[in-house]
Amino acid sequence: MRLSKGQNTTLDATTVSVACRRRHQFGLDADLSALLLSAGAVRSDEDFVFYNQSHSADHTVQYHGTHAAGTMMTATISCDLARLDPHVEAIAFAISLDAPAGHTLTELGPLDITVTGSDGAALAEFTVSDLSTETAVVAVEIYRRNTDWKLRAIGQGYSDGLAGLARDFGVTIDDEPTSAPPPPPPHPGAAPVVPVAPRIDWTNPPVPAGYEI
Repeated sequence: MRLSKGQNTTLDATTVSVACRRRHQFGLDADLSALLLSAGAVRSDEDFVFYNQSHSADHTVQYHGTHAAGTMMTATISCDLARLDPHVEAIAFAISLDAPAGHTLTELGPLDITVTGSDGAALAEFTVSDLSTETAVVAVEIYRRNTDWKLRAIGQGYSDGLAGLARDFGVTIDDEPTSAPPPPPPHPGAAPVVPVAPRIDWTNPPVPAGYEI
């Protein structure tokens, strides 16, 4: 079934894969990610699945990488909806541009989304083709409706990339200094300071070069 923006359909499968196919463009790249949502927001950093965090905490949502075929690139994320944490109400699938400032997703051509079942047969298709200045977009969303799972074609773009996605889905964006001054020496008799792991800075996350958020 081919969906138009805003349309939805019931998924007749609980093991599905979401693939994004787009044109290869030298010097530009794009990444597919999944945000596991409860009450419209991620619960923690573990609810963000992408190439540097390739699966959810329960391994029901998994990123399978990007593969080239001729002039086209396809990224895929699979979901085991039957085993998904019952507190997760929806999974949003986003595409974000990795490119120097001034570029947009339109340079990669239409973004073709295909949702397939475990047998590889297409359950639904949607093409994101009406973008302009956007550098990230929520393409589709899988969500619970009573006892069913449904797919909605979203096509919601963001001109500020994954930072905009993170903001809308409840991820705290912290400014992290490039270098922190050494802590002062403890006062005599003071309790030892227990180091705390820094939060992810969603404007500049600690991931390899090539993933902009």
